[in-house]
Amino acid sequence: MTVLRHGYVLTMDEKLTEYKDGAVVFDASGILFVGDDSMLPEVYRALPFDDMTGNLVLPAFINTHCHLAMTPFRSLADDYPDRLHRFLMPLENKAMTREFAVAATKLAIAEMLLSGTGSALDMYYFESSVAQAAQEMGLRLWAGETILEAPHPDAKDFSESFDEMEKLLAKRSDLITPVIAPHAPYSLSYQHLKECLDYAKKNDILWSMHLSEMPFEFAQCNEKYGMTPVEKMESEGLLSDRLIAAHLLLLGDRDIEILKSHDVKVAHCPGSNSKAAKGVSPVPEMVKEGIHAGFGTDGAASGNTLDLFTQMKLYAVLQKNRLHDRAAVPAKEIVPLATREGGYVLGAKIGQLKEGFKADIQVISLKAPNMIPCYDPYSVLVYSAQSHNVANVYVQGKCLVHKGQLTCVDYNTLVSDFQSASAHFEAIARSLL
Repeated sequence: MTVLRHGYVLTMDEKLTEYKDGAVVFDASGILFVGDDSMLPEVYRALPFDDMTGNLVLPAFINTHCHLAMTPFRSLADDYPDRLHRFLMPLENKAMTREFAVAATKLAIAEMLLSGTGSALDMYYFESSVAQAAQEMGLRLWAGETILEAPHPDAKDFSESFDEMEKLLAKRSDLITPVIAPHAPYSLSYQHLKECLDYAKKNDILWSMHLSEMPFEFAQCNEKYGMTPVEKMESEGLLSDRLIAAHLLLLGDRDIEILKSHDVKVAHCPGSNSKAAKGVSPVPEMVKEGIHAGFGTDGAASGNTLDLFTQMKLYAVLQKNRLHDRAAVPAKEIVPLATREGGYVLGAKIGQLKEGFKADIQVISLKAPNMIPCYDPYSVLVYSAQSHNVANVYVQGKCLVHKGQLTCVDYNTLVSDFQSASAHFEAIARSLL
């Protein structure tokens, strides 16, 4: 059992309840007490505690869309045109192996944990092995196996993709939740998408895909069907509360209404979207209509960083500029997207500090120069905080980061394993430059 006392507690519940001198008590079973320190029951008051004076205590962040094993692509040809077809896809097909995916995933998990993220929805290949890596390191993972029709690193075609999906289902645990993740409506037929949805229903799992992200996707759908990608998905019976749609950058006049009517969840990736010059998604308008939206980092190939501090600040800056209103999307409406709303997107009791919720918690120090003074903790989190301000991270009640250092793995070994596994990949990458 862990007892945190005298911290500035941000519960991130629906009322944004705060306790300036707060206490949180939890164990592996979940959160047992949250409230003002003066109200701490005597049974907990008698226990040893960690003094959180000078720290924020809040839920661990939730990354609703990422490609963990794409860390090897970070900084590769960032400013080249047609980067996807010239670099990313050729490298994946030539050099991404199961061993390398695991090593790359572990590096990504380390980056997320050190920046306060306790759970994520991944979308990549070799997900049964990715899930095992997450289990070993203690991250809470929605492991999404990518489904494609074209040959890809762990399958030669659509049908073979389900072999890995079956292995992934066997990895289900308290920390691991399988997800089926068809790539996008432009890379699979609608019939194959229906088969993916049927598989999700049969196994009672979520499904996730890239949707309405690409300009060519939007234009082709309009030319061929006279519909937006969202309208076409609805016409095919593919929208439901089981779907987590990543990006949703390009929307028609009725699309938000359609998404809301089917309770589709949204994974918003402001970093990768803006870096690729694709535009800014109207997420504030979606949130206003009651659509649940969380933040995603996308992969390190696209957004370069896997921390949600970057996403929160970019979201604020990009939306204020899009709306020409510095008062738009205040910080108090942004931090929930990285916490509570992410829990709603994934359908889990995470993202809030409430009794009975999972004990996924982070502690952020207010003692570093960039955090002083703190008039408003939400503003500090969105506009000032960085990964190095994260002190502790707990997932399922277990401390995975303590005083800014990983406790779940030796970092030097992790880096060494990654470098050993990356030699072949790096050689091919350099030959393409």
